[in-house]
Amino acid sequence: MGLKAGAARVDVTPVSPCNLAGYGGRDHTHEGVHDPIFVRALYVRGEQGEGLILSGDILWYHEAFLPRLLSELENQLGIPEDCVFSFGTHTHSAPAVSRETANRQWVSTLEASVLAAAALARMRAEDAVLSEGRGSCGIGINRRQQVENGSIILGKNPDGPIDRELILLCVNTSEGKPIARLCNFACHGVVLSGRNYLISGDWPGHAATVLEEKLDCPFLFFNGGAANVNPVIGPQESFEPVAEHATEFVSSVDAAGGKAKDVVGEPVVAGTVRKLELPRKAQDVQGGMGKTRSIAIQGLRVGPLRMVGFPGEVFSETTMAVKHSSPHDLTMVGSYACGGSGGYVPVDEAYDTGGYEVKVSPYSEGAEGILRQGFLDVLSELS
Repeated sequence: MGLKAGAARVDVTPVSPCNLAGYGGRDHTHEGVHDPIFVRALYVRGEQGEGLILSGDILWYHEAFLPRLLSELENQLGIPEDCVFSFGTHTHSAPAVSRETANRQWVSTLEASVLAAAALARMRAEDAVLSEGRGSCGIGINRRQQVENGSIILGKNPDGPIDRELILLCVNTSEGKPIARLCNFACHGVVLSGRNYLISGDWPGHAATVLEEKLDCPFLFFNGGAANVNPVIGPQESFEPVAEHATEFVSSVDAAGGKAKDVVGEPVVAGTVRKLELPRKAQDVQGGMGKTRSIAIQGLRVGPLRMVGFPGEVFSETTMAVKHSSPHDLTMVGSYACGGSGGYVPVDEAYDTGGYEVKVSPYSEGAEGILRQGFLDVLSELS
């Protein structure tokens, strides 16, 4: 027996008023729906182990409800908690899922929908063949722009480091019929600004819907080192650039899929969670919060694929370095995974000039090096 896989998509568009996530200045609930949002599940089973990959058109799966959801997935479907790899696409136009601002009725619906999608995906599992396609996409730009006075703003830095690599995993039946697509690429879901009050998956959601119509299978988007990467256009209020960015991304996915080659590996599914102690900023230490902050990162192996994710925002320099040093050819590295309260982890060089990411990060210099090594340790553990 080799790998088996099944996938499902469930609509989670709210029908009651919800506060939107991602921007701090919004002062009322959403005003309508521009495009529906979904959760997507890819279930995998090998000769050893089973696992679940969850993608949601949300900011992230928040720690406020994730433990309960993981417990239910294990109790109802038997999938071990450390083998459930969840991530949000990071659209800033979906309902909040945090305890303070969320519509609890909608969060309950979200949880039930995830369970339903997982159960459907598991029920649909069949023999699967994996292929890998790679390419690049130009819809993102480094957003750490240095202005005349030397300060760093959230703008456009075309010369700044950026991870443009697009990694596509094609999951097909043994007869070649699509089961699912899983894609790792780095770009914030902020074509739409905080002045938008309509529900939307932003560019990742729009692109996924277009691809699903073309391929007739769920498309799971795993955001990469997007902490310092914004769309070329945005944040702004028009939906036209959402479609423009999605169209370019779809074209890049199509190109990568057209070059996809079969990949093989032992039919093993395994997950792991590793705790890291990241150093806090001096003012937080002085305020009695302790020298370090404990954060869990997660890894998942699906045959030849290894995925590692951080429950916060990772710079492109980090993801590029980890993929380059990974002992595995097929490695995906990303943000907004298995939680969301990890915050920004700037590279050490960013502390020389400051800027938004450094200002709001809870960590001091040196944290990124620990995170980078933690990713590599997880990848080694998944050998």
